[in-house]
Amino acid sequence: MKAPVLMYHKVGAEKNGRPDKFLNVSTVDFARQMRFLKRLGYTGITYEAVCMGLFQGSPLPKKPVCITFDDGYVNVLENATAVLGDLGWPATIFLPTEYVGRQNRWDIEFGNPQHNIMTWDQLRGLQDKGWEIAGHTHTHLNLGKSDDIVGSQEIVRGRQEIADHLGKLPLTFCYPFGGYNEGTPALVREAGFIGACTTKSGVSKDSTDPMQMPRVKVAYRDRLAGFIYRLMIRPLL
Repeated sequence: MKAPVLMYHKVGAEKNGRPDKFLNVSTVDFARQMRFLKRLGYTGITYEAVCMGLFQGSPLPKKPVCITFDDGYVNVLENATAVLGDLGWPATIFLPTEYVGRQNRWDIEFGNPQHNIMTWDQLRGLQDKGWEIAGHTHTHLNLGKSDDIVGSQEIVRGRQEIADHLGKLPLTFCYPFGGYNEGTPALVREAGFIGACTTKSGVSKDSTDPMQMPRVKVAYRDRLAGFIYRLMIRPLL
């Protein structure tokens, strides 16, 4: 069994009145990509549902696909939720809890644009619609560069804060910056997560390590042709 897990960050984001090309796709491109998947017979599910299906025997649709958004940007709420809502699909948001209602301050040192992160009320509204709000540490820490004690604290705190605010302990996780070391997957498992995704390219299968699952990266330049290549051709190479 397999299920492509798509990696997005921002949708329709702008910088100084122009499209932000860093970890962003246009609203038009996102809509075309989702409609294309629908025409091919895919059904959108959450990342938790993917993990439950691949590794714990829960039923999966015939052609599952999971849409994930790292960080919880407001532009996802503004530009992606209507597109997915029209298809009847949920999605998954990986949330660094320190920045809820703020901006992506972790990106300042890299010179990347600042954008608003959703509030708890906005996140609760999406959860009520079937979306999954999942773990992404507390401060968007690069776990590959931290020791086990700090890493574990970050993983556990982020999970608990989501539960405290939204009433549900998340079961899945995503490594910020895609960073992790040899011991990090065990920390994620010990924190209570059943699956964790990376930024490595690929399609998740039931033979994949549940704590090191790949995703299909989607870039601003892809448009529809590039999206098709990443989803259907690149995994075969």
